[in-house]
Amino acid sequence: MAEGIWLRLRYRGRTEQLWQAIAASGIPARRIKQHADGLEFDVPLSGLSPLRRELAGRGRLLLLGYGGWPLILRSLRRRPWRAAWPIAAFLLYLVASSYVWQIAVIGPQGIPKARILAAAKQLGLRQGVPRAALDPFRLGQRIELSVPGLIFAAVRVDGVRAVIYAAPALKPPQAMPVPASGALFASERGYITRVVVLRGQPLVKAGDTVVRGEPLVAPNQGESRGQVFARIWRRLDFTFPVRSDRTYASGRQATRWYISWFGGRKWTPLGPREPFRQARREVAIWRIPIGSVEVARYTYVELRTLKVERTKTYAELRATSMALAAMKRSMPAAQLLSLRTQVRRIGGNLQAEVYIEAETDIAQAKAGGRTRD
Repeated sequence: MAEGIWLRLRYRGRTEQLWQAIAASGIPARRIKQHADGLEFDVPLSGLSPLRRELAGRGRLLLLGYGGWPLILRSLRRRPWRAAWPIAAFLLYLVASSYVWQIAVIGPQGIPKARILAAAKQLGLRQGVPRAALDPFRLGQRIELSVPGLIFAAVRVDGVRAVIYAAPALKPPQAMPVPASGALFASERGYITRVVVLRGQPLVKAGDTVVRGEPLVAPNQGESRGQVFARIWRRLDFTFPVRSDRTYASGRQATRWYISWFGGRKWTPLGPREPFRQARREVAIWRIPIGSVEVARYTYVELRTLKVERTKTYAELRATSMALAAMKRSMPAAQLLSLRTQVRRIGGNLQAEVYIEAETDIAQAKAGGRTRD
């Protein structure tokens, strides 16, 4: 029984005396480690007594632990149910490793990782999904089609980790401004930040302030070509009523038939009253030539009134959205620098003032229109 049983010991004393005792007793020692409290090592159970005799009075041995296959087998004979723990752990590992638990997106800077993860989740790639239910090749193709701005997307499942490799679409180079006849003038008032002149003589520099119509680039041999970027400011005002009524269709509808003939007489089988208090009416009329008879079908869609009360938060968000849309329409190539919205209540209305600061090309030819396509 003692064969195969190892003891974990700690020795406190002079290391030279321990080596001499091990060599004199002839016992094997393994897993030797030096610690602050002493030297730790493993020896077989049969070698403990000879080692103690050799170290008598020359050090101290402390028992830290024991182990070995004989002890494990004896424990299993006494409690056989313990053998189920490693089997259950192994089965649990096999089951857990057949699912995807980690999802990562790898690609160059600028790819929309949040949109890619959201698209992958809609397509079935989420934490806890079985690996056998995934088709990485089709997933990559569908993610590439679902997320705009991607030129490539591929999915790789490695163990419990799924990696989405993506690359953004190549942006075409921006077209250079076309040559203009004559000088270039400022289309907006602003603060000059950059001057790029390809043909002509610049009349302004970075840091200058210009007004609308001021010359920016003088022509060279009758032509000028370039871009003058400036910081411009815009103020947009929006008004929203605090309270208003809004009608909407409730989903209920009814049909009424009307039959009229000569003499102005009319017959309504379901009565002349309208079915709803407030409704939208759709009319279809059929005329019968014989006898001047008209058959009309009136379809009533019930309308209900909803009282809407707007808050300052709504006015701020709505005004900001409308201001950004107006800026995109009037200055599509402008770069937004700052945006500030102030809302105040005046009587029964909410007055929103949006201040926008942006940088854009303000150079234009005399005939009008920006130099940029």
